[in-house]
Amino acid sequence: MAARPVKSYGKKKYNFKDSRFKLQPDLKGFLCTCNYGEKDCQKEAINLLREYSEDKDKSSEGTSSTVEESADIMDSLDTELENLSKKDNADWKKFTPSVTGVGNCLFISTTVEDPCDLMYKILEDIEKTKVQKTKFLLRMLPILVTCKANITSITSACAIILPKYFSTEPTTFAIMFNHRYNNSVPRDKVIEELATQVVSLGQHTVDLSGGAKMTIIVEVVKSVCCLSVVRDYGRFCKFNLLSVCGRPEKRTAEGENGGIEGIEKSSSPKVKKQEENDQVKENSKAENTESETKEEITEMSEN
Repeated sequence: MAARPVKSYGKKKYNFKDSRFKLQPDLKGFLCTCNYGEKDCQKEAINLLREYSEDKDKSSEGTSSTVEESADIMDSLDTELENLSKKDNADWKKFTPSVTGVGNCLFISTTVEDPCDLMYKILEDIEKTKVQKTKFLLRMLPILVTCKANITSITSACAIILPKYFSTEPTTFAIMFNHRYNNSVPRDKVIEELATQVVSLGQHTVDLSGGAKMTIIVEVVKSVCCLSVVRDYGRFCKFNLLSVCGRPEKRTAEGENGGIEGIEKSSSPKVKKQEENDQVKENSKAENTESETKEEITEMSEN
């Protein structure tokens, strides 16, 4: 007989995803969702953010990258290599994926000053060109700040970010609340507290028809709450990238393999059996009505 393999009782490998790159308070970035292909969704999101952030960096770095004419060739080469290495390190830290612990939901933290401005740039370009930029990534919400998922932390964080958007002219607003793997945060109480804060800042009115100019986003993900204030939430189809470019919202694995996108296949045996039973019932009802009419005709003819 072959010898049984000996089990090794060494130390377990340290999981960096649970410590260094875990979603936690005091972060800003982008909350991304997908239906499947979470790793591919993460790659698409980071590539998309880098693509549009590089265009902004090129326009702002116009004069800073020029080299003096009097400098030697070797000095200029060293300067260029140093600038490139700094830029690569900055790009690497600019967008960092974080684990949320929820399936098909990931967070990308960023060092960008205002994530909303970068998100508007992406959405406006997709809306204008109607070009599909992503295949797996569905929604991307810019997040201004993250905090602990409790009433006290949420209200204190909103007291800091809300005056920037609601202290000027009167506007319409709405509050979108969503929670994942958390039932301890009361939805009605959070909405009431935030609405009270907004009304205290000016003559603002609630608009729940979908055409509110400003929308307060409250996304509770386990023990962390993601907060943001965005404009044109209805215009940009709730920040669904596929809907903005005119593609169907629902994309399934069957659709990617050659099926019809956005339509669920209802060819299961249970559905077929139910349809057959319904058809049999309809046929029996039709036969009963025909027999009743024949009996009535025969009775009238006999009379």
